[in-house]
Amino acid sequence: MSQSQADVAILGGGPGGYEAALVAAQLGARVTVVEADGLGGACVLTDCVPSKTLIATAETMGILHGSPDLGIRIEGYEGRLAQSAGSVTVDAPRLYGRVKALARAQSADVAARLAAEGVEVIASRWPATPLPR
Repeated sequence: MSQSQADVAILGGGPGGYEAALVAAQLGARVTVVEADGLGGACVLTDCVPSKTLIATAETMGILHGSPDLGIRIEGYEGRLAQSAGSVTVDAPRLYGRVKALARAQSADVAARLAAEGVEVIASRWPATPLPR
């Protein structure tokens, strides 16, 4: 389907845009979504998904620091968690890789759902060409 054949054109593939596209397609419209930065929008790519991953990492570090008080021994640490601040660290490049992988996976899920409903996605900013004045 080309842009000129769509009944509905949606600018932006964030949560509002892709949900509107799904509903319109389910109601029988030919739908095109225009999105330059990736389906899911800021929520999936830079906000909600990444922040939840960072929060989970921080919570886990807090649990690990308190684990000796709960009688939990971590093999290879021999109590160093309780004695030495900084013995548990974050591998930032690995964490960042996980954040990006989760965001890409969720964006791909949105793309698959739109494709299953017959929604065309154009990877572009709108307008692709300047509007006449």
